[in-house]
Amino acid sequence: MIAQLKGTIDRKGIDYVVVDVHGVGYLVHCAEATAAQLPMGAKVALRIHTAVREDAIELFGFASELEETLFHELNRVPGVGPRMAMNILGGGLPEEIAGAIVRGDMARLKKLPGVGKKTAERLVVDLRERLAPWVRTAPVAELPVAPAKAAQPMDELLQALAALGYKPAEAERLAALARERAPGAPLEELIKHALRAR
Repeated sequence: MIAQLKGTIDRKGIDYVVVDVHGVGYLVHCAEATAAQLPMGAKVALRIHTAVREDAIELFGFASELEETLFHELNRVPGVGPRMAMNILGGGLPEEIAGAIVRGDMARLKKLPGVGKKTAERLVVDLRERLAPWVRTAPVAELPVAPAKAAQPMDELLQALAALGYKPAEAERLAALARERAPGAPLEELIKHALRAR
């Protein structure tokens, strides 16, 4: 498995570069911002993820540790493969994308390439805690809970689903399914079950 390439930029496109390593050219897919900052003829050291499929071996390159980490974390989300993860990275700086996930900024996430409402929800639920250490300046957004008086777990779950944009009837249906599948589970786990039950 190729984990790093050191060489010279021989050719480049909007979302790829060809790295010449001792006369061998490696085509490396990368985010548009990363490709843009790598001038022709520049000496580079790119972090590499090697994706092996039945019909192809693809290389994905990253200019920083955070960019590589974010790519791998995005790949953990159901329905997000290497190509889609790279498209998402093309929607902004890694720090900005990670910050939007940690803050639960749904409006910003839905502006990322290929990300709709459901994918944005999955990114927040699955990755906000994992990416929090990388976003030191932004506090982790709390899940919505009932103000003032204590609420039952079902109430908190309904409020969380409502905050994600579900109408009351749909939120109640998903909440009931989640509690059937995971009775007594903590709130974040119930939210995951509710989203999977759609």
